[in-house]
Amino acid sequence: MDYSVFYAELGRLAYAVARADGIVQTEEVDKICEFIGQEIENTGSANHSLRDAVLGAGAEFNRLRKNNASAREAFTDFTGYIDSNASMFDARIKNLCLKVAFRIATANEGVNETESALIDKLKKKLETIS
Repeated sequence: MDYSVFYAELGRLAYAVARADGIVQTEEVDKICEFIGQEIENTGSANHSLRDAVLGAGAEFNRLRKNNASAREAFTDFTGYIDSNASMFDARIKNLCLKVAFRIATANEGVNETESALIDKLKKKLETIS
């Protein structure tokens, strides 16, 4: 697995969820930063290439935010990544994707309808992978 690409794509997913309601809230940015910190801790900060890969999630999130990308575009690109790399989406990776999406969605005043719909689409997409 190319972790640098995977975590950049995870940043794309986080952005799609954060932007789903039309605006990226400060709390959602904080959650992606918190996630990155926890992932670095969980994966072992001594592994510098993995640490850099995890930081790629934040870099991609910020790049999309700076470019004011649409949630639809970011989500479509992420699901395209799933299609192209289905074999790497084991239970752990699927759970990580859902966990990140849910954490971002709940960061600001709970999950709204748009975020919920996006998470449902993600669940369905991940369920199609065996």
